[in-house]
Amino acid sequence: MTVAKTSYGTLRGERSRNVQVFRGVPYARPPVGKLRWQAPQPCEPWAGERDASVFGAIAPQDGSRERLAKRGETMSEDCLYLNVWTPGADDGRRPVVVFLHGGGVVMGSGSAPLFDGSRLAARGDFVVVTVNFRLGALGSLYAPDRVVTNAALRDQLHALRWVREEIGAFGGNSADVTVVGQSSGAVGIACMLAGEAARGLFDRVILQSGGLERVRSTHAAAAVARRMDSVLIESHASVDEILTAQRAIPTGFVPPEGPWHHCIDGDLISEHPLVAAANRALISVPVLAGTTKDEWRVFDTVLTDAEVSEEYLRMRARALLGDRAIIDDVLDLYRAEYADGSDIEQRRAVASAMVTDFHFSAPTEQFIRAHAAHDNAVFRYELQWPSARPGVGACHDTCLPLLFGTMDTAPNLVGTGHAATRMSETVQDAWTAFIRGGNPWPVYDSDQGTTMLLSGESGTVESYRREQLAVWEGRYPAAG
Repeated sequence: MTVAKTSYGTLRGERSRNVQVFRGVPYARPPVGKLRWQAPQPCEPWAGERDASVFGAIAPQDGSRERLAKRGETMSEDCLYLNVWTPGADDGRRPVVVFLHGGGVVMGSGSAPLFDGSRLAARGDFVVVTVNFRLGALGSLYAPDRVVTNAALRDQLHALRWVREEIGAFGGNSADVTVVGQSSGAVGIACMLAGEAARGLFDRVILQSGGLERVRSTHAAAAVARRMDSVLIESHASVDEILTAQRAIPTGFVPPEGPWHHCIDGDLISEHPLVAAANRALISVPVLAGTTKDEWRVFDTVLTDAEVSEEYLRMRARALLGDRAIIDDVLDLYRAEYADGSDIEQRRAVASAMVTDFHFSAPTEQFIRAHAAHDNAVFRYELQWPSARPGVGACHDTCLPLLFGTMDTAPNLVGTGHAATRMSETVQDAWTAFIRGGNPWPVYDSDQGTTMLLSGESGTVESYRREQLAVWEGRYPAAG
């Protein structure tokens, strides 16, 4: 029987790909009515068996309702649900993997086909959990005199507390939890590591492709709130009205603004995580962290070749560096790294590489270097497996199907077939070693800087791209 007995009530799931899956499991009360704009509250118990065969609603966000309907999904403020894949709802006490999705805290869900946890749960003998949480203004509006701050991050923390308390009913070990975040999900975990609210909620951390510089200042968050019509603070504002107001907020391009990312609120987040890491010890847990080689390239595909001129390249460098005196030296450094190809191919590569380093690679390296300095085990990687889409390289999100083994759900992202499957198994095997308390490769420290380059021919290197990453030292937190 596919049944799990939690302290809130009994859940009936179903079999899927040789594991048991429990979908749409409530971990908090619906944040609707008077609970809109409030911190998450414990869910209400239920009587009898609750059906857990269907995903819960995803958080309100822009997107086609027709597309959602085709996937059998719904969208609602009543979105605080999680999903569990397990080899067995028994007393197996398996390691637990909790995944927090990305999407700039404005889009995404734990029920996306890309995050189907069945293959990872079966191959690793894990209990895999994915989580929905509030997004956009409903999850991140900064108006502390009227609404709770950083609601999305509070939802994530509430889900992690639920996992500690309830995952034993699904065959998981509540004392062996690894939290994994990708993109803005990784940023949220970095904020957790820098605070106190998450202490004791997890045992290991994996940060994938986190733009760790993108935590908003209090000033920037307040400026976004001022642009939202005050009526939206009221509980009677419709979801459509809120989404319409969100669309009027600039998102930026280079540098990315991330108007709905978590913000420094003086409560849950007292300071930028990069500042915290540089000045003091964080929550002491092992960390595996890294990025893809070409994170930003896919975002630059909106630019035509004519737009990526030499002047545009210099404008981008100025926007990122804020220091005209070193622009030529920095551009020469990146041009030397990307010397192959035509002039336009080089300009595109250099333009994207600078943003990849500014937004992803350099802040991640600075964060884990500081964490390692406090005697924490840290493991750094760079994923170099290229996308199946021409011209974008190992772009943002390529890590996702490789981790979950879901290449068939997004064949244009990393390809399918034997080679892609082998790459996925390489990633899964390394992550499994870490999740089970081992060393997937030699630890990272400030002297050796050991980095695993994950590709068809994976291997470690030392002092990887140290000169390029040094360009971005002392440049965080960026304005806003």
